[in-house]
Amino acid sequence: MNRILKSPATRALALVLAMLLLGGLLPFFARGTASPISSAVGVVTSPLQTAAAWVANVARDIAAPFSSAAYLQNLVDQHEAEIEALRVQLINYHDAIQRAARYAELLELKAEHTHWQFQPAAVIGTEHAAGAVIAFTLNRGSLSGIRAGMPVIRGSNLVGVIAEAGLTTATVHTVFNPHVNIAVYETLSNEIGVANATPELAMQGYTAITQLDLTTPIAAGRLIATSGLGGIFPRNLIVGTVTRMEPGAQYLHLTAVIAPALDFTTLRDVFVLTEQ
Repeated sequence: MNRILKSPATRALALVLAMLLLGGLLPFFARGTASPISSAVGVVTSPLQTAAAWVANVARDIAAPFSSAAYLQNLVDQHEAEIEALRVQLINYHDAIQRAARYAELLELKAEHTHWQFQPAAVIGTEHAAGAVIAFTLNRGSLSGIRAGMPVIRGSNLVGVIAEAGLTTATVHTVFNPHVNIAVYETLSNEIGVANATPELAMQGYTAITQLDLTTPIAAGRLIATSGLGGIFPRNLIVGTVTRMEPGAQYLHLTAVIAPALDFTTLRDVFVLTEQ
């Protein structure tokens, strides 16, 4: 048997079979078909590759909402910043309109009272009695020509009078303050009187004209302005509007309760009439 396997004829036959087998396999490899080893590796790694692709897709799906949320939040932040900038511009616009209106009123007052000088000042502190502002502090004083007894206005409205002046600050007593007496008149009937707040009315945010005759033409809704009598306040500064009429002591007189024209709790800037 060994002799047969080792014989030249057998070896020649084996070589021919090997060549035939190689020739048959070459087209197989030429078509790109994987080798058995490659196929075996593919069988093992294919599930892993599928799992990795699935994990990647899931991770992308999970991250997508967070990415979108961050983008949307960024847009919201940008729009909020733009809205805030527009809000500031709107506030400045309204402030400019109000300031222009106040200066227009001031020009009218200057034309009517050429002997007065108008010193601008800012409110830097307030003093309250219950809900009413009875006094406040200005950021101007005697170095700006301000002294006690000078009227304080806002536009054509009377605010009060300088009670005390330091070098760089001044204290104003408002029309609510019981220490302030204002010569006034009712603009429709020309009925004159003196406006002075009682402590009780001051705490309610009112001043009043007391000791009016029972036949007075003054009534609720009428406008009260300075009369100019006494020389402290120039004529025709608005003090306020009559809200109601009340009987005086023993019903011998009437009292006209006046609501000032200004909201002193929001007052930020005024003018002091500094010179006659």
